[in-house]
Amino acid sequence: MVRKLLKIVGCVLFGLTAGGCEQVNDRNQLAVYLCDSPAEYGGLDCYVDRVEVRSARSGEWIAMEVPGRYFAMMELVNGKMQEAGRVTLPEGERIDAVRIGWAPEGNRVVIAGVPFPLGVGEGEENSTVEFPEVAMEGPNRALLFDLDVAASVVDDPTVESGYRFRPQVEFVDTEACGVVQGGLQVGRSAVTSRLWLRFTDVETGWSGSTYCALDPAGAFFMRLRPGRYRFEVVPGAETGVEDYAAQVEVSRQRVTDLGTIVLEAKGL
Repeated sequence: MVRKLLKIVGCVLFGLTAGGCEQVNDRNQLAVYLCDSPAEYGGLDCYVDRVEVRSARSGEWIAMEVPGRYFAMMELVNGKMQEAGRVTLPEGERIDAVRIGWAPEGNRVVIAGVPFPLGVGEGEENSTVEFPEVAMEGPNRALLFDLDVAASVVDDPTVESGYRFRPQVEFVDTEACGVVQGGLQVGRSAVTSRLWLRFTDVETGWSGSTYCALDPAGAFFMRLRPGRYRFEVVPGAETGVEDYAAQVEVSRQRVTDLGTIVLEAKGL
């Protein structure tokens, strides 16, 4: 079943305009949101110190109001997102980059139920992400950025915890992509581990991946450029679950809902 893409664009724009209505000037507000690419961790908690956007005309950085510093990133999946910054800009201002400043302490990753502190390395305190110019000409605007959790936690034997936080952030062009979503279960049972999902563009060979969620169990959500993809569920050998594959068509600004996919247990 395919329906209009409201879960991404609608939620983002509603969050921006709803907050803006309470302001003296509810035009030309810009909001920055964060979401998460899932990983095989129990959680990743981090803190944002500041958010700025860059003027495409002057090159100057403009500070944004940060409504809340704490982000439980592993909860920002399946279309969920959290506002990281907001600012009202002059009419006609154009911006082309965002800079997110991460707190050097207080971040942590949960692995096998055990929390490990995540320090931020010197020179890695800021994530600067460029994007196509956005013009502020009346309507409020929202920009979405994805923190790749799996790529952002790196092994570091020089620190006590053994891990370091190296944030990897990408701009999500919600106007150009579509979404594939659905759920997984094994036979009549709920999924009990994060299963790996891979999407491969059959024309270009490009491949992207994600993991299903555990709450709700088996749910998955992937933003993709329009095209035809080979969709695969690739469980680890320890899961006792058979691989699964199908073809999926992705259209711009639409959600392709695959419903509940019933996987088979090995040996049945």
